[in-house]
Amino acid sequence: MIKRIFLLSLFISIAFQGFSQKILVWCPPEVEIASANDKLKGLPINLVISDARKITDSIHVECSSMDLITNIQQSIVRAYPAAVIQVLDTNQISAPSIDKKITIRIFVSAYHSASGTTVSDAIGNPGGDFNWGGLPKNKWNSVAGFHVIIEDKRTETSKLLTRNIANIVSRPNIGGSLTAKKALFEAYKEANRELLYFIENTLR
Repeated sequence: MIKRIFLLSLFISIAFQGFSQKILVWCPPEVEIASANDKLKGLPINLVISDARKITDSIHVECSSMDLITNIQQSIVRAYPAAVIQVLDTNQISAPSIDKKITIRIFVSAYHSASGTTVSDAIGNPGGDFNWGGLPKNKWNSVAGFHVIIEDKRTETSKLLTRNIANIVSRPNIGGSLTAKKALFEAYKEANRELLYFIENTLR
C-alpha cells in the first residue's frame, strides 16, 4: 500500500513538473468598462495592434493571437465610445501615420504564464527594453505587457509618445494551471488598465 502511494505521488510529481515547464495562454475575460462617457469625444483615432510575443509550437495556446488582439481592440473601443476609432489590420502596424489623425500602435510583448523563469522565453521586446524585475524561480509567473506608440498629427506639429507597460503576477505552484490562469487574468486586467490610462491622459 505504501509503495502504491509512493508511486502515485511520484507520477503526479513528474506529470506536474512536466506540465509546469510549458508556457500557457488562455483568452482573457472581457475587461469591465465604466458606463458610457464622452472622454476623447470626436477624436479621430487609427488603432493598430500586433503580437510581438515569441510563440512557438511548444507553447500550449488556448487563445490565438487574433483572439487576443480582438479583445484588446474591443476594450479600447468600448472604453471610448465617443471617439471616432478606426481599427486597422495588424499588417498595417508599420504603415505611415496619417495627417489630421491620431495613430495608436500597440505591440503585445507578453501575455502568458509559466513556471519560474521559463516565462521569459515567450516575452517579445519591440521598440526598447522592458523592465520585468526579478522573476521568482519556484512560482507561477503570469505576465502581460504592451509597447505603446501614440502619434498625434492633428496639427502641423506632430507629437510622439511611447510607453512600456509590463505587469507580472506571481503565485505559489499550489493549484497548478488554475492558479496560473487566474494570475494571468489579473496581470492582463492591470496591464489593460494602465494602457487605457496612458491613452486617455495622452490625448485628453
